[in-house]
Amino acid sequence: MTLDKEILLLLKSIIKRSFYTVSDAQKDTNATRRQIMYRLEKLNQLIEDYELLPVVLGHQQEFLVDVETRDFLIQFLFASNEDITYHLNREERKIFIYLCLFVDREFLSLQHFMSYLDVSKSTLVQDLNELTLELSDQEIDLEYDRSLGYYLAGEEMNLRRHMMKNVIYSLSENANSHVLDMFIDAQHLYTFDFSKLIIQELAQKHEISFVEDRLDEFIYIFIFLSTRIVDGLHVDKSNQQIPNVEMIKSFKEYEFTNELVDFFPFRDQIAELDRQYIGSWILGVSFGNIDDDTEDCLIIAQMVGKIMTRFELLSGVHYSNLEEKFRHIYAHFRPAYYRLLFKLPIVNPLKQRVIDEYPSLYSLVKETMKPFRETFGEEISDDEISYLTMHFASAYSQKNDDEIIEKKEALIICLNGIGSSVILYNELRSLFPSIDFLLPIEVSQFDVEQYNVDIIFTTRFFKDLTDVKIPVVKVSPIMDAQEKFTVYREVVSHLGEYATSGPRAEAITTILRKHLGEVPNEDQLVSDLMNTYLKVPVDLSTVEVTRDRLIDLLSEDTMHLQMDANNPLEAIEQAGQLLVKTGKVSTSYLEAVLKSQERNPGYFVIAPHISLPHAKPNQGALDRAIAIATLKSPLNFGDSYNNPVKYIFFLAATDNETHLDAMSELLELFNDSTLLRLLENTTDKNKVLEYIRQIN
Repeated sequence: MTLDKEILLLLKSIIKRSFYTVSDAQKDTNATRRQIMYRLEKLNQLIEDYELLPVVLGHQQEFLVDVETRDFLIQFLFASNEDITYHLNREERKIFIYLCLFVDREFLSLQHFMSYLDVSKSTLVQDLNELTLELSDQEIDLEYDRSLGYYLAGEEMNLRRHMMKNVIYSLSENANSHVLDMFIDAQHLYTFDFSKLIIQELAQKHEISFVEDRLDEFIYIFIFLSTRIVDGLHVDKSNQQIPNVEMIKSFKEYEFTNELVDFFPFRDQIAELDRQYIGSWILGVSFGNIDDDTEDCLIIAQMVGKIMTRFELLSGVHYSNLEEKFRHIYAHFRPAYYRLLFKLPIVNPLKQRVIDEYPSLYSLVKETMKPFRETFGEEISDDEISYLTMHFASAYSQKNDDEIIEKKEALIICLNGIGSSVILYNELRSLFPSIDFLLPIEVSQFDVEQYNVDIIFTTRFFKDLTDVKIPVVKVSPIMDAQEKFTVYREVVSHLGEYATSGPRAEAITTILRKHLGEVPNEDQLVSDLMNTYLKVPVDLSTVEVTRDRLIDLLSEDTMHLQMDANNPLEAIEQAGQLLVKTGKVSTSYLEAVLKSQERNPGYFVIAPHISLPHAKPNQGALDRAIAIATLKSPLNFGDSYNNPVKYIFFLAATDNETHLDAMSELLELFNDSTLLRLLENTTDKNKVLEYIRQIN
């Protein structure tokens, strides 16, 4: 039987969630109700062919699935059934065409592509035209010659990068490998499973740890890249566009590469530069371990130390378990370092979600990384910044460790890496305070016999979960309010009163509809409920917004414009006294700042002409506040290249989180020349506050 992609997606969604509505399906797929009902009809035709009960709709328009039918659908989805035909959509067809051109194994004409893809000539021509335009943006030309057929023209590194982007896109955005597997089968290349077996065995031997998704990504890239190299398309030494890092030859990743290549009969056709290039890719997709005695350890450790220090300075965040955080960030920054160094492509499928859900933290990390762009010769991409943001999230996240009697246990399986799992872990603990969550694990660590829990949360439904008898809930690595509501509703349906000690958003919206009629913006209502009432189970009237805006931390009493000071210590002490006198900090807090200034006079100078002194919250911060002082005569603070200092922003933060929005706004103001001129030339405090209030 034939199942198109839309029906498969509906099937996956129905079996993943215990409560899934037609409205949910419409939102997930951007389809009309009529389209969803048509797909359901086609799915039920398959089910009835096996004499099972069809999927029906309940009174809330939810999909109701008989137990036997659900078991059949799960097995059907994961079984290797040759009778299923998967039709590629336009984006997938363009990926397939590009891979054909990339491996460059045969003469390619329109007829070849039409035969491979089973599409009409007009459809194929439209696909080729779109692909040509997209490739031109990557400085790649799609050419045609009567004797050569269709072929690619451009720098070898550009061609490789685009192939890698296609693989990453397929595995992350589309969350499937259908187009990649179809291409491997059509070209009779080494299969994914065969290659994975070899790579996993060698990785274990050399103690190389891949993030789960990145392992799959590397396997496909190795298959396609090695095929192209074997056909004679090597790195051109004259314009390879990658640095010559001789130390790579001493790394275990390089030994891994040589053994991997030497396993195949094409070993003699993989030149030295190609081996180094493959080795660099392995470095870009595997964890770094600071305990490994590598030549790059000191270089990367120093960069991580500088990054953490700068982040602490800019954000006012102070780390607990410093060594643990350092190891964590080192493990994820080392691969990022080599991706940036070798200009390897990176696609973070969670990028926009990170930016939307953690805008302040994202902007702080982006500002943190600005000085490091000189190391890599270009701006650090938003994809990389968002990955780093996910890792830094664990440095300030607060956890509610209150003991609750009779807790259910839950396990989180995350396929998007430890950074997103930390965020997900904290969000789920906040959403379900009555559930005891084990630390997140990767797919490779999952063993149903080992984890005796009451419920499992997973970022992707995979085959090993098909035989699990306990509830499995599919979650996004980073959830928006609507998704939190959906997950909340599903968990309550599984665990009932054990799921939460607070009231349910669904019940509240039902009551509101009963008394008020149709709610104008129900999604916004749900969002507000999830972000306030349901996140912390207390009375609505006592809910207090804890995230501060910058203007909330400022006042005329904590400003001193055109201040006289003879030296940096005197300047910082006068600025700090503004917070002491207004009861925002204790004298011990100011003393801690002054000691830091004495030890390292340039430490707090974070940007041209700007000093941002602060200490740890437990050293005497009594309330959240920022004092602003401007110097009548600028002073040099140590040997900082950002001297002389004209402006002092003295921060008091009571924790690692509530002030981050304000700090994000403040960082933007550091680049506001109008504000800086105003601070330099006025003594009118109200004028400064009014300007900040207007632009924020």
